[in-house]
Formats: sequence, structure tokens, C-alpha cells
Amino acid sequence: MTNSPPSSLFYRPRLGQAAKVGQLVVARCILCKRSQHYLASDLVTVYGADTYIEDVFGGACPHCGSGYFWSVRTRYPTNDDVGHLKIRRPAGVRTIQLWKDEYYGPPA
Repeated sequence: MTNSPPSSLFYRPRLGQAAKVGQLVVARCILCKRSQHYLASDLVTVYGADTYIEDVFGGACPHCGSGYFWSVRTRYPTNDDVGHLKIRRPAGVRTIQLWKDEYYGPPA
């Protein structure tokens, strides 16, 4: 039996499965020629282990909005990737103070 995933259209891999085996998630838009690589283990902390891989980024390119040319796939890292492949990693969370306008009232 091979180590490759099933080729059936009904098989939808999840982030937890990709994180267990150390895979990379590649989001690519052919129309605007952009691609980003992510560690599946980093995406699990944000989206959860039961999330389907193709549902992580919303099904459309965030830059051009095209869904037809958008693909999200997984792959194993190779030795050629060491020192050459850029990976997007979480860098922290920014909190923003929200403000609203209200009419002045007497102090309570």
C-alpha cells in the first residue's frame, strides 16, 4: 500500500491530518501569479484541526478575488526547500481600540 493520499473526489483532507505528517499548505492564484506557503501546524492553531484545507482561505484569491484560478493544496517539504522557501508564520495579534460617538449625558 502506498503512502499517497486517496485520489477520490470525496476525500477532503483536513488541517489536522496535514499537521500530523508535517505538510505545507500552498495557496496559489494562477491569474495574479501569487503563491504563499504555510505550515499546516500554524494554521491548526488559528482555524482548528477539523477544518478542510480548501476552506481555509475562503475559496477565492484575497488579492484579485478570482475563485476559478485559486487552488489550495498540501505538499511535503523537501531538502531543496531548506534556506530557499519563504513560509508565512504567525507574528502576533494586534488589538485595536474601538471608539464610538455618543451624546453627553449628566454623570450618573
